[in-house]
Amino acid sequence: TSNDTMVASTDGNAPPLFLRVQYDVPDLAACGNSAEEGEQTQTQATIITTTQSLDASNCPAATIGLPPSVEPVKPEPGDYSYSGMHDHGPLPPPREGGKFAQIIGFVNAAKKASDKYLTEVIEKEKKHAPPATSDANQQHKRKRN
Repeated sequence: TSNDTMVASTDGNAPPLFLRVQYDVPDLAACGNSAEEGEQTQTQATIITTTQSLDASNCPAATIGLPPSVEPVKPEPGDYSYSGMHDHGPLPPPREGGKFAQIIGFVNAAKKASDKYLTEVIEKEKKHAPPATSDANQQHKRKRN
């Protein structure tokens, strides 16, 4: 995978923010699917490349603080997300917007797209995987004993 990020400078003359994400995932395509006993199935690996470009036109900036309707609460131990509350009381709200919020929005969208894409790949692999047979299970049990 490769990621390219461009951050605009404060002078306004630099290009706008964007994030380009590329996923290179092996796709195992079965060749010679034969149900005949004793015949082997060959597997050929190919690479599927998916590229996604994120910018302000297709990806909103992330909300850094709490949504307006959510009250600050003390987080559970080990929870490091922004909760709006410190040990000694409420925290001031963080600054919203800006280039960092936009970059966080890009990363969140890229993660969501990656999760969706990889879930599809996993489901496809499960669909094409040979079913486990009871003979194979019996052989495995004999080897363990």
